[in-house]
Amino acid sequence: MRPRGGLRWRLAPDFRRGGRAARAASPGAREAAGAVTDGLSQRLDRFARNLLPAFLSVILVLLSAVPFSIPGYGQVAANWALMAVVYWAVYRPELMPNVLAFALGLFLDILVGTPPGLNALLLVLARAAVVTQARVFRGTSFPVLWCGFALVALAAAMLTWLLSSALSLTALTPDPVLYQAGLTVALFPFLVWAQARLHNAVL
Repeated sequence: MRPRGGLRWRLAPDFRRGGRAARAASPGAREAAGAVTDGLSQRLDRFARNLLPAFLSVILVLLSAVPFSIPGYGQVAANWALMAVVYWAVYRPELMPNVLAFALGLFLDILVGTPPGLNALLLVLARAAVVTQARVFRGTSFPVLWCGFALVALAAAMLTWLLSSALSLTALTPDPVLYQAGLTVALFPFLVWAQARLHNAVL
């Protein structure tokens, strides 16, 4: 157990001018120093806790890029990054700013080889759309949030298809992105459950 108050100061060498006299004459200074230390510790603790959304989202971006040994899975892999951005945009939007959403999307682009900026744009747009209705989603039941997420996932899938077709100068089949959207929507409740537990435990 860490010594408290004056005991802590008596155990340490006193190199200040005046020695014991200065120590006895400045109880207020000791209290002020303790308050500063406690305040700094609280700020560092709060800062570390507030990194949870970014930390979890990076893990989910990595999960989105994992090449599972399932034929054709790479084309329809669930968009875990989209799930993470939508969750935090609803419940803690201040911890999922546009800059973070953009960085996560750009990281995903690099990992999976999509055109740089594609997923970054999608995540920023998804966050912007969800934040405008965040209060509504927080005040309703989960099925309403799930339906809202389904619309966001479908819109993201169609935008991905349009941009990919435009970049390749050919009309691509939309089946892969639609399958991806369906899998993403199906897995969304499990991610919400897991992140909600961590959210309540840490934040």
